[in-house]
Amino acid sequence: MNSLGERLKAARIAQGLTQERLAAGVATKGFISQVEHNQTTPSLPRLRLLAERLGRPLSYFLDSAPPPGDAEYLMKAAELATKAGEARRALALLDEIAEDELAADERADARRLRGVALRAAGRHSQGLRTLQEAAALAPADHPAVGAAIYAEIGAALGEEELFNPSVEASLRALKWLDESRHPDLDVKARVLTNIAKCWYALGRTAEAATYFEEALAVATDGEILVRMAKAHMALGITARAMGQLQAAKQHCDQALALHKRLGQERVANEILNNLGDVYYAQGNVGEARRLQQQCLERGRRLKEYTAVAAAAAELARYALAEGKLGEAIDLSSEARQAAEEAGSHGFQARALGLEGMAADRQGRHAIADRAFHRACDILRGRGALAELAETCARYSNVLRERGDTAGAFAFLQMAYTRQFDGLVTSLRAARRNAYGGRSRA
Repeated sequence: MNSLGERLKAARIAQGLTQERLAAGVATKGFISQVEHNQTTPSLPRLRLLAERLGRPLSYFLDSAPPPGDAEYLMKAAELATKAGEARRALALLDEIAEDELAADERADARRLRGVALRAAGRHSQGLRTLQEAAALAPADHPAVGAAIYAEIGAALGEEELFNPSVEASLRALKWLDESRHPDLDVKARVLTNIAKCWYALGRTAEAATYFEEALAVATDGEILVRMAKAHMALGITARAMGQLQAAKQHCDQALALHKRLGQERVANEILNNLGDVYYAQGNVGEARRLQQQCLERGRRLKEYTAVAAAAAELARYALAEGKLGEAIDLSSEARQAAEEAGSHGFQARALGLEGMAADRQGRHAIADRAFHRACDILRGRGALAELAETCARYSNVLRERGDTAGAFAFLQMAYTRQFDGLVTSLRAARRNAYGGRSRA
């Protein structure tokens, strides 16, 4: 790929832009088509505008290679290396930059890129500290830089399941974007999505839906296909949680169509999982199982542990409902191990709850109690109130089936009110009641 036209087309597709959207305010759709087919050449000022819109340095589209010490080139190359999964190479490129010689906004942005690369390399705490350093360096007269930094901080805190601080950082990113003359719509859609995910994790489903809708509107306005697909997928999950099954199916179908168009099989797995759950809620167990099995097999093949955890947990739930206890335990165990590999505490706790329910029905009460105790500890430590409420509701059903009416009521009340001050005491009481007043370790 050597010609300017080929490079322009590749960069446009990578950004998920149509020819019309790329041309808006700069050229015409026909002109972009002519450039991509090497039938004409844009002027240098126009090419610079197109390069900025595509997030590429001007040098990317020119025949001559950039000088080895060019900071702009090194920063862009590092960003692309991180996105390509080459975090070490990104860090090596950033090491070549003399930050002291950069302008204030460039220095802050270079520090942002380093923080992102460090987190991609698995050095999460150091990466977050570096992003916070970048925020301290961001000049007030460059809001786009501040927005990009706080977007990364919000995403990092969300990945650590620190949901309230994540929302705070993301709202700061939105404030920076509002102060920008030409806000980056991709960044804005990403920030809105992160806020929505945090609200959903905190059990504030209606607020989550509102932010997901805003993210979809921004992504649609910018014709950013990847963000549109993610927003549809998230709205499908939210709609399902709110009992709006038809809307959930429609959003999932739209997300799946977009991801297939983009060739993103890994993300498509997440949609299949959610779509399967929708079919199950509608009573179509056969179609639900088919989709979940497809998701599980793809996840195993791609070593996509989050997809494995999600699909195996759903299949375990189906098996449990049908009284196939051995199968439910095997699947929930696979889900738990995959969740541990993926670092997903939510899926880990969910799998533990399913494993506990199946073990209890087999009469193995001690194993069930330990599983639920561990699940509650994980979720309480992460502040995941919605998932903790769901786990308490499941444990309430377990205790009710045992005949522990008082314990069942205590956990049901916590699930309903989402007040968990008495959680530890109730867990201990449930274990004592199971063994004739004796607590077992």
